[in-house]
Amino acid sequence: MDPRRTQALAERLIAIPSVSPDRSAEGRCAAAIRDALPAGLEQGEWLTEDGRPVLWAILRGRSPRTLLLLTHYDTVGIDEYGALTAGADVAFRPEALRERFLGLDPRSLPRAVRDDLDHERREPGTWLFGRGALDMKSGIAAGIAAIERLAADRAALEGSVLFLSCPDEENQSAGMLRAVSEIAALRARHELVGALNLDYVERPIAYDGVVGKRLVGLYVIGRPTHVGNPFAGTDAAQLAAAIVDRLTTSLALTETVAGGAPPVALRLRDVKPRYDVQTALEAEVELNVLAFERPLREVIEILSHEVSAAIEDVTGRMSRLAETLRASSDVGVPQVLTYDEVLRRAQGMSAEHGDADPRAASWARIRDAAARAALVGPAVVIALLPPYYPQSPPRTGGFGDRLRPWLESQGIGLEPYYRYISDASYLAWRGDSPEDLNALLPGWGREYRLPVSDCAALDLDVVTLGPWGRDAHGLFERVERRFAFEILPQRIVGAVHEAVRP
Repeated sequence: MDPRRTQALAERLIAIPSVSPDRSAEGRCAAAIRDALPAGLEQGEWLTEDGRPVLWAILRGRSPRTLLLLTHYDTVGIDEYGALTAGADVAFRPEALRERFLGLDPRSLPRAVRDDLDHERREPGTWLFGRGALDMKSGIAAGIAAIERLAADRAALEGSVLFLSCPDEENQSAGMLRAVSEIAALRARHELVGALNLDYVERPIAYDGVVGKRLVGLYVIGRPTHVGNPFAGTDAAQLAAAIVDRLTTSLALTETVAGGAPPVALRLRDVKPRYDVQTALEAEVELNVLAFERPLREVIEILSHEVSAAIEDVTGRMSRLAETLRASSDVGVPQVLTYDEVLRRAQGMSAEHGDADPRAASWARIRDAAARAALVGPAVVIALLPPYYPQSPPRTGGFGDRLRPWLESQGIGLEPYYRYISDASYLAWRGDSPEDLNALLPGWGREYRLPVSDCAALDLDVVTLGPWGRDAHGLFERVERRFAFEILPQRIVGAVHEAVRP
């Protein structure tokens, strides 16, 4: 396992702009990974509906006990790199990007970035920069280096390794959802003992279990009025902004397990089709809410309370402002309802929607139900939207507990819950019940389907052990080179041996 070769592979992969969903670029990246796999492996691919390959390769050892090594080869976009004079495509050229960063005015940089660039000046080669360097092409390179080492000493391998590399993890997880049924079918011939997720971490640490994702949709209905008399109605855009401000800073909505993270607004917009001087009738909010241990219905109850409090706060301030200005105010009585409550008022779901985008189809169903229920603003409908990722909590006596003593002997602690949303969520189904999802997610089982039974049949514990670095999905994405290319491949080899031994 030559660290220079491993780094060179990572750089070749970074140079391919595999931003998902991009069939052509992701296909080129898949081909580069296929070419880098050692000879003599049983390998193949499973194709997504649009033809992007899920690569798989099996290194067979002395028994059917098999560890899954999970990776993905797509990345998020590069819009933020457009601010650099070198152009956005510098994101895929690590050395050019390094020189560009070293030339920036340190006073304009966040402290952590400034400190790491100072370290890079003192010790060149500490960091490798670029889109995908951390998330997660260095992890792919380390995994392939580990497989090379295991294949070179196959006689010592007591079990087997299944390597998987998926497209589309950063978008809709189409690759992993295509692979789940195939992995489940492999159980007839392979005793899957767990999964090692080679995705990134922020320090040299491993994680047992995987966080889930609930994408909450808030359909905000106002009562339009002329902008010359804003107190005579309710502006949906103003309500939505106030709701986002409260929810994204809400401790009540933040599960403090494993440090937790508050909800994050992924989208906020009114849906006015044109310009005029009427306040907004409708607004849409998409809110990322991480799932650890709290039941879905409890989350929805807290959401409803927080949304109501946000509406009460902003309408109260508007009423007080109206009094000061000696204007009359007529807000109306706000309603906060869940999608299933609105659906009951609407006396059932409407016909199928033809939109190919399952999230757009869900929004169409929400709007349709609100209209048929004659819902008048101010009102908010709380629903779930695609994509949904089930949480996979650590299990006592599971794969994480088995691996913990060995990890700690290598100086790597094991903490609960990998909290960065991951394809690994679909290797089990320990999340919300399909019945609750059917009630709250408008397209469930219609425009949006998940392989629940195959996920449940797999029921694999997941430990995340990957390269570490900083600013994944950000302008200054970087990976610590020595750990990624020298230490991590050895740790993966050791973890495989530990996992597959009888």
